[in-house]
Amino acid sequence: MGQQEVTFSQYMFNHQSLNPAYAGSKDYTQFVILHRSQWMNFPGAPESQAFTFNHKMTSKNFGFGLSGVNDKIGPISSSRVAIDLAYHLPINDAYLAIGIKTGLTNFNFDENIIQTTTPNDLAFTFDEEEKFLPNIGFGIYYHRPRWYLGFSVPWFIENESFNIQKHYYGILGGLLKISDSFEAKPSVLLKHTEGSALGYDLSVLLLYKTLFWIGPQTRATLEKGIPSNDWGGGFGIIAGVNLNKNISVGYAYNTSNLGNFSSTHHATHEIMLRFDLVPAFKTVLRSPRIF
Repeated sequence: MGQQEVTFSQYMFNHQSLNPAYAGSKDYTQFVILHRSQWMNFPGAPESQAFTFNHKMTSKNFGFGLSGVNDKIGPISSSRVAIDLAYHLPINDAYLAIGIKTGLTNFNFDENIIQTTTPNDLAFTFDEEEKFLPNIGFGIYYHRPRWYLGFSVPWFIENESFNIQKHYYGILGGLLKISDSFEAKPSVLLKHTEGSALGYDLSVLLLYKTLFWIGPQTRATLEKGIPSNDWGGGFGIIAGVNLNKNISVGYAYNTSNLGNFSSTHHATHEIMLRFDLVPAFKTVLRSPRIF
C-alpha cells in the first residue's frame, strides 16, 4: 500500500540518489552522506544510509558519479550500488541533462527475526540465495541557475521474490529572493509505484545569507492532501548550516502516524553531511551551493 524505496527528507540536497541525470550538474565535485533512523522505538522500523559522489567534466558537459543505498526494514535488507552517467545539453542559460544509472541490487531476508505461532511455518521460509543482480535506471533533469525540474525511474528491473516494483519520481524546486539577506527554497518531490497512492514531500526552507537554513516539511498523498491516519505521512522540520566553503551539515526531524499499527506518533531522525569540493580559483559559482 506504499512506496518500498527509501525516501530521505533531505532529498533536496541529494538528488542523485533518485535521479542519475543530476550527476555533473554542478561546476564542482560533490560528496554526500545520509543516515536515517525512522519510527524510533517501533520494532522492525526502517534504518537507511545513502552516499553519492559526482563530478563534472566541464569541457565535455559530461557528469559521472557513484551512488549507493543501504536499507533495512524488519527482516528485509537491501543494498544498491551504481555508476551514474549524465550528459548536460546547454540551452541558453540552462541545461537539459539525460542520465543513466547502472548497478547492482541485493535483497536479503532474515528468517531468524520472524517468530511464528506455528513452528516451521512454510509461509515464512525463503529459499532464494542472497546475490547481487544487475539493474538499470534513467532520469532527465532540467536545471537553471536558480531552479530545477526532473523525472526519473532509478531502477527498472523488478524483483518478484521480494515483490519489489519500479518507482517513479518527479522533483521541482528553486530559490526565491526575499531580501538581500533572506531567500526561500521551496521544493516538492512526487513519488509513485503501482498499487499505492501518489505521494508527495513538500518543504519550504528559509535561507539566511546562504549560511544556514530552516523550514517545515510535510509528507502525504495528493488524494488526502495532508497526513492522515489512513494513509500515513507526517510533519517535520529541516535545518542545516554551511560550516565553511566546502562542508555542510543538515538535520531533519519528522513525526509519523502509523494508523492501526500504533496509537502514538513515532519520531524520525535524519543527518546529512555534504562536501562541496570547490576549487580555490573558483570565485564565482554558476549555480547556488544550496542545491
